[in-house]
Amino acid sequence: MSSYRCVFVMGVEQALEYRMSFFLSMLSAAFPIVIQTTMWNYLYRHSDAAAVFGYQQGEILLYTLLATIVSQLGGTGFEWEMNSDIKMGGLNKYLIRPVEYKGYQFFRFLGQKIPRLMVIGPVMTVIIGGAVWQGLPVSPGRVLVFLGSLILGAILNFSIFYCIGLLAFWLTDVDKLFGTISIVLTVVSGGVFPLDIFGGLVEILVNLAPFGYTTQFPVNIINGRFGWERMGVGFVFQTGWILVFVCLGEAMWRRGIRRYAAVGG
Repeated sequence: MSSYRCVFVMGVEQALEYRMSFFLSMLSAAFPIVIQTTMWNYLYRHSDAAAVFGYQQGEILLYTLLATIVSQLGGTGFEWEMNSDIKMGGLNKYLIRPVEYKGYQFFRFLGQKIPRLMVIGPVMTVIIGGAVWQGLPVSPGRVLVFLGSLILGAILNFSIFYCIGLLAFWLTDVDKLFGTISIVLTVVSGGVFPLDIFGGLVEILVNLAPFGYTTQFPVNIINGRFGWERMGVGFVFQTGWILVFVCLGEAMWRRGIRRYAAVGG
C-alpha cells in the first residue's frame, strides 16, 4: 500500500501543478450553471403550474447546482493517458513495476479529487444550507446518504471510463472518441438536466442503466425526491454496476494485454 499511497500523493500534486489551469477548469463549471439557472427561472416565470416536469422551482435549481458539482467531482481524464500508454508503449514500465496498472490509475484519480473537494466542499455546504433555508426536506441522515452515494458514483464513473480507456487495445487511436463519449455520458447521467422529466420508458431506462447512478441518483437524494426505500434500491444498483464494470475491466485487461505489442516506451 505504500506504493499506492505515493501514487495518491502524486495525484494531489499533479492536480495542483498547473494552478491556473486547475482554477480555470473550476471556473468553467460556473458558465453552465448560469445558463441553466437563467433558463429554468425564465421557464417557471412564464408557467402557470407550480411544478414543471414534476419539479418545483427550488428543486430544479438545487438539481442544476448540485449536478454540475457532482459531475466535477466524478469527472475523469485518465483515459487519455491510458490510450497514450497503450499506443506509444508507455504501459511497459507498469508491467515490470510492483504496481497494478488499474490500482495506479485509481489512486491517482482519487488524489486528483482532493484539491477539487477542498474548493467544491464549502460551495456544496452553502448550497445545501440554502436548500434547508428554502424549506426543502434536507436532513443530516439524507446528507450522509448523499455523501455515500457520491463516493460510489465516483467509483462507478472511474470503472466505466477505465473500460472505455481499455478500448485502446483494439482501436488504433481511440482518443478521438473520448470527447464525444464524455459529452454523451454527461447528458445520459443527468449531468445537464434530470432525465426523469421525460417519464415513461426513458425514466425506466435511466433507473436501470448505470449512468444515472453517477450523477442523477446522488443529486435526487439530497433533493428529497427519493424515499429511504428507493435510496436503498439505488445503492444496490450502484454497487452492482460497480462490480459489473470491475469484472468487465478485468476481462478486457486480460484479453487486451495478450494483444499488446510493447513497442516504444
